[in-house]
Amino acid sequence: MNPKVVIGISAAVVLAVGIGVGILLGHFVTAPAAADSGKPTATAPTAPESYLEAIREPDPSVSGKLINGVVADNIRSNLLYLSNKSHVAGSAVSLEQAEWVRDSWLSQGLDSAKIVTYQVLLSYPPLTGEPKQNTIQLLNSAGGSVDHTTQEREPPLEPGNDNPEVDPDILAPFNAYSPAGEIEGDLVYVNYGRVEDFQELERDLSIDVTGKICIARYAKIYRGDKAANAEKAGCIGLILYSDPGDYAVEGAAVYPDGIYLPGTGTQRGSLLLGSGDPRTPGYPAVESAYRVPMNNVTGIPGIPVHPIGYNDAAVFLSIMGGNSVKPEWAGNLPGLTYRYGPGFNADNVNKKVKMNIYNENRMANAYNVIGTIKGNVEPDRYIIIGNHRDAWGYGAIDPSSGTACLLEISRVMGRLLKDGWRPRRTIMFGSWGAEEFGLIGSNEWVEEYAKNLGARAVAYLNRILLCMVPDPKPEGNRQTLYDTWKERDLVGNTVDGHPHIGTLGSGSDYAPFLQLAGISAADFTYTYDKKNIKISGYPMYHSVYETFKLVDLYYDPGFVYHRAMAQLLSEMARNLAEEVKLPMDVAVYAEYVQEYYQNLRGGSVGQKMIAEGILFDDMQSAVNNLTDAANKFRERVESADKTDVMLVRRLNDQLTLFERTFSDPQGLPDRPFVRHIVFAPSSRDNYASDKFPGIVDAMFDIDNNPDPEKWNIVKKQLSVAVFTIQSAATALMEVA
Repeated sequence: MNPKVVIGISAAVVLAVGIGVGILLGHFVTAPAAADSGKPTATAPTAPESYLEAIREPDPSVSGKLINGVVADNIRSNLLYLSNKSHVAGSAVSLEQAEWVRDSWLSQGLDSAKIVTYQVLLSYPPLTGEPKQNTIQLLNSAGGSVDHTTQEREPPLEPGNDNPEVDPDILAPFNAYSPAGEIEGDLVYVNYGRVEDFQELERDLSIDVTGKICIARYAKIYRGDKAANAEKAGCIGLILYSDPGDYAVEGAAVYPDGIYLPGTGTQRGSLLLGSGDPRTPGYPAVESAYRVPMNNVTGIPGIPVHPIGYNDAAVFLSIMGGNSVKPEWAGNLPGLTYRYGPGFNADNVNKKVKMNIYNENRMANAYNVIGTIKGNVEPDRYIIIGNHRDAWGYGAIDPSSGTACLLEISRVMGRLLKDGWRPRRTIMFGSWGAEEFGLIGSNEWVEEYAKNLGARAVAYLNRILLCMVPDPKPEGNRQTLYDTWKERDLVGNTVDGHPHIGTLGSGSDYAPFLQLAGISAADFTYTYDKKNIKISGYPMYHSVYETFKLVDLYYDPGFVYHRAMAQLLSEMARNLAEEVKLPMDVAVYAEYVQEYYQNLRGGSVGQKMIAEGILFDDMQSAVNNLTDAANKFRERVESADKTDVMLVRRLNDQLTLFERTFSDPQGLPDRPFVRHIVFAPSSRDNYASDKFPGIVDAMFDIDNNPDPEKWNIVKKQLSVAVFTIQSAATALMEVA
């Protein structure tokens, strides 16, 4: 909730606060001393231990014990186990690892640990040995013989334990929830497959993709949105590939000799639009749940989609016909002129592309593991530290690097428990299953416990860094994680000198906490220097080459960055679990709302609205009211007497419920389970985020479709934003 605390590795925190004791201070006033009568006087009554605990400040030594107790070699050992086998959701290895996490937490001394299972709709490609395998073929004519067939699986690049051809659990590259189908057609290159790319093809280039097979490069937007855009444009199939222009630096070594993607590397991934089990939308996938019939499931594509490596992609793209693309559409395949198509050049004009896709959607188990350390003052208020566990392959970075840290954090806290420490609030650890398919494990858990979390949760922090922890490799003025964050801020520091904070999309398990339950959330990543390294994410993303060696040899030798992340997350969890007053600042939140409003009004969206006669006066008033209320609330928090337990409870409850006020129970237009009106995943890119998304969604494409009804939706969404912001302001006012 407090943008100042925002800061990566795959880990997360949910917290909740409030005091669950109703104690009257008058009960604890000591009696005056009796007059001296020569007789012994009774000992004056002392405050009960429960009250003393309620007002006691945290033990400052615990912070150092947590930070210094994190051992890099332990994290390395955890990762070695977690990335030793492929562990896709629903597999036997996924259950094996869930049981290992549970047993580890129990042996570390947590009060409880259990596996929570949901039966959900997942998707799988053909298994090794099955006669039909997913491939893309180049035919020498329609229905003709085959000139080229794409690789069925990524080959091993060196001998070792992470050999994909000898691991029976490694799935072939595929896109989850793609329907099966055998289709033939001409090929069209559609850049990144964004809405604007398809619009440019049709509007500016007069290229009709209807009935064509499209090929798009990964990056820029979520792959599920690429599939939806292709289907809407009329494509009958979509091929995705990772271009070296996005996932390799020219001249730099590729795996296994470096960190960049080799030509055989292929990015797996889900195509699901939305979060959670597709058959139980809005409700948990428990045994008693009603499940939507398969033919009525929404959020999955209606056309076959399949990923390939850039070696295979070059075979098709090198013989494309049509005009050469404009420079910003060109990738970086060597010796290749990128062309739009449709179809192939004069020497290959009769050739066609065939997609052979045999994926299957079926019910399987998603295994969450929940561990608990019970709080000693506010046991009904939770800090939840979490990370997803399932991977498309070995998953040494996504997600096992975070799980390896999570297990070390719990070990250090468990050791402190054995030494007599116990946090003020309950700390919970969540290891989520089936995140890769669409945030399914965490989403179902939030849906099942939405009432509980809605009453008690304050924030969800996903991936972490900050200023109490030294930078693993300090340089110059960059001595702490906070210093590195400031230096590498892509947007630019704020007016008060802090690094700028972005808004949340839907790229990880924070999404259901924020969007379904209105729980404050933040996502933190310790990543490469994006100012100087121009790639789209880490290159081996979701490929079979995302191995322990990749991390141990190239990304983090000595696991110093992993240690720093675990140190930071440990300290933040402790701080949130132990401070008497929640360490959060709604005034900073209000500053960001003010900034988002100014950018909306002054940007192209706002100017189009003003030109249509839609005024922002009411929104300006609501934003000003929120700023005023937040500043006054900050003053009350800073001056509050920590020994007044009921006052502290009221303030903490207001902090707890503040984020909920930005949640619209009706959801955004056509997205009932996306509810935050200030920021939410973009409707054009599930990974990205829009500010005031209801307004932005309604305004999108209004130039191409200036239907008067669209302007009515814009006016309604502006009204919703005004009402909601004003409600947030009233939630911060003093109790009447």
